[in-house]
Amino acid sequence: MSRAQLEPATAARLAKILGLLGSDHDGERAAAGLKADQLLRESGLTWRDIIAPPIVPDPPRIRSWRAGENDWQRMARFCHARQGKLSLRDRDFVRTMLYWRGSPTAKQQSWLIDLYMQCGGSR
Repeated sequence: MSRAQLEPATAARLAKILGLLGSDHDGERAAAGLKADQLLRESGLTWRDIIAPPIVPDPPRIRSWRAGENDWQRMARFCHARQGKLSLRDRDFVRTMLYWRGSPTAKQQSWLIDLYMQCGGSR
């Protein structure tokens, strides 16, 4: 799926307009915000089109549970597959757990179990 993009000249103009948001003058900041929004609309775009969440790489392949995967590793993969139900902070934690070596702390296990339940897992 391709993402809508600004033309380079329009992107440069938008950057210049957005630079005015740091002005000390309320009216100048307000005018810059309105102008930026107008520029996007005239380009047929929305703010969602140009401000995209970071692209998250796929997690490393973890051995299947039949090959000795731990419960917490299965829970982390389960939560990662349903990360749309999680906050950004929780997503970062789950991603960290996918790469975790060794055993998680009691606090990490508790957090992971809470997220697992939030994502629809059962004990």
